[in-house]
Amino acid sequence: MNPRSAIFILTVCASMALGINALGNAAEGDYTYGAKQATSELIARETIITSKTLLGTTTRTYTLVQAGTPKTIHYINIRNLKRRRGATATIESGGVTATTLTVRFTSQRSSGIKSEIEIWGA
Repeated sequence: MNPRSAIFILTVCASMALGINALGNAAEGDYTYGAKQATSELIARETIITSKTLLGTTTRTYTLVQAGTPKTIHYINIRNLKRRRGATATIESGGVTATTLTVRFTSQRSSGIKSEIEIWGA
């Protein structure tokens, strides 16, 4: 086998391995706060979607509303469902160890928001 061919094949294989490995990692715009516990139950799961604005950013606020006796939040997972140009998420109030939560999602310029928030607690 020609040495150049061997180097080319090794380069292609290494690139494919790195690309496959990258698929399993958390994407940009994914956030995790706290930890799931054995007693944790799913409190809420919502998908936040907004359309894009030409040359502008879009914001959307999510507020957790609990019926009955509120549960204490143990774990918050926010996933960006867009492949590129995802939104950022900022906790405005509440959060882990609280019973309330307000999160502000902000899109990148000329892009929309498509994120999923999952809240666990007991």
